[in-house]
Amino acid sequence: MRDYTKPQTVKQLLQWAALFLGKEKRIEAELLLARVSGYSRAKLLAYQDQFLSVEQVNEFINFIESRKAGEPLQYLLGKQNFMGLDFIVNKSVLIPRSDTEVLVEEVINLAGERKGPLKILDLCTGSGAIAVSLAKYIPRAVVFATDISGEALEVAKNNAELNKVSQRIEFFRGDLFKPVVGMDFDLIVSNPPYLSTKEMEDLPADVKKEPFIALWGGADGLEFYRKIINIGFDYLKSPGYLLVEIGWQQGEKVKNLCLTRGFSQCSIIKDWANNDRVVKAKR
Repeated sequence: MRDYTKPQTVKQLLQWAALFLGKEKRIEAELLLARVSGYSRAKLLAYQDQFLSVEQVNEFINFIESRKAGEPLQYLLGKQNFMGLDFIVNKSVLIPRSDTEVLVEEVINLAGERKGPLKILDLCTGSGAIAVSLAKYIPRAVVFATDISGEALEVAKNNAELNKVSQRIEFFRGDLFKPVVGMDFDLIVSNPPYLSTKEMEDLPADVKKEPFIALWGGADGLEFYRKIINIGFDYLKSPGYLLVEIGWQQGEKVKNLCLTRGFSQCSIIKDWANNDRVVKAKR
């Protein structure tokens, strides 16, 4: 049994973590130890005989035990990279994923085809990853972001400040369009909850640690799309675009919802793994 009342070296701690977590998670252990020590990962690996204090040792052990129990790595690190930007994340928000970058890049491309200022609405903003990225990469855009969770909005506001775009994003607490009644937008975007009840049951343990309200999209996973598409049509300028991230099996269903509502053009955009990822609809 290890003696946690004494300082330990970087090498000793990483060897223990590799045995406890598994060698395939060595990089995760290095990232967590880098956070605890305050060193960069490169410096950590270059000075493996460096001793860490008892307090640091125990903090690292708690992180590793939490990771073993299924706590997402990003929550333990307190951050996630998205679109080349750093974002604060905690248990109040969904962890931004690279798949969502497909949605953001498509919006950036659309913005490049239009002239003048843009009003963009981001529904279910969560950590603010989409809203902040759009404000950062489309300087002429004013972004409005809504979320029903006050805790999530606090994270989103902090991320806007961190990435120096807080002056061009307005955050509103409320359900979908309720906080922006009477407004209209050039672009409406969203990565809404879209997992079905069955999919929720089959999630990996670490994903189940993320907020339920950010994952569950009703019995069939389409509940939020019905609301966003039906209501959102009236909040779009003409011409205007609605873009939503989707689950890999939802493309045709969401596209048909858009066509039924009266959108004139609807297309499905695939991600890098060639899975359906975004539905784009034009009013």
